[in-house]
Amino acid sequence: MAADDKIIESIKFLLKSVKQLSDRFLETDAKLTRSFDGVMADLNDLHERLARFEPAWSDGISQPQVSSPRPAASDLPVTTDSAQRVIPSLNLSLVAILDAYASTPILLEPFSRSCGVSGRTLTGEIGEVELEVVEQGTTWALETLDDGWLLLPRPGSLERRTQLQSLERLFDITGVKELPVVLHMIRPAEAEAVVFGRRWQLKAKGELSVHPDPIRASMTQKMAELEQRLSQLEARG
Repeated sequence: MAADDKIIESIKFLLKSVKQLSDRFLETDAKLTRSFDGVMADLNDLHERLARFEPAWSDGISQPQVSSPRPAASDLPVTTDSAQRVIPSLNLSLVAILDAYASTPILLEPFSRSCGVSGRTLTGEIGEVELEVVEQGTTWALETLDDGWLLLPRPGSLERRTQLQSLERLFDITGVKELPVVLHMIRPAEAEAVVFGRRWQLKAKGELSVHPDPIRASMTQKMAELEQRLSQLEARG
């Protein structure tokens, strides 16, 4: 092939490559233009939605909010115990509640109301065992979705005879010979609300013992062992 022919072929190749590059550039430019147009359309849509939302949001902030004391059944039920504290009902089975109480009772505290035997019961004004909200009561009143109001003793050691006497009104207690003593939950007591979130009457006594339920104690021990092994594995990793 002559030198002139080689030059012509080279020019043709270059022209073809330039055309391909040009076509690709135009195609890419068109895609970018469409992309930017789409982004601008999305931004304009967001601005319009925000402009519609802001007045409603401002009105909602400026106006007092009124909430129903008992929300719809599809929502997590909450009841106002006071103006400062909202305590939700607990959507757990009785078995799960007892397991939590046996292993980590502090998890139940946010769902509980501290209460004690009322003065009307202690003075004999009424024959029923009545409880009312008391800041440092010996009992927790806990509302559940499936089992209603349950009564659980405040976790910890009983130091005084008066504490034990108060709990004996609510629970059948076995094994106590002297104080201090730690009592284990066998079965919670049941109550019904007289004044919602403030006062209750005992419906059925529960059961406490100085000896833990062997089945539940075994499960708690196994969970503790599993948590310890998991912590060790995480530390190694």
